[in-house]
Amino acid sequence: MQAMPMDLPAELHRRGNDVPNGDVIVATGPLVIMAQGLLALDPEARKTCWIHSEAGDLDAAGAEAQLECWSHLPDGDLSH
Repeated sequence: MQAMPMDLPAELHRRGNDVPNGDVIVATGPLVIMAQGLLALDPEARKTCWIHSEAGDLDAAGAEAQLECWSHLPDGDLSH
């Protein structure tokens, strides 16, 4: 998987029957923070959430893969 920009604006969404229109934005911020937030949820809650950005959507597995990619970048390289 190719690393996406860590500082890409992103939204953390949750879907469910208890939210208006079937999904709600629960947080916005840099992709790296949204990925950390998604993975901080318990595994059952992760199933109802995803991250949306202009580069595409990520589920918990995709967010974990991005964090793994970013952990191998040279220090200070936020462009990926």
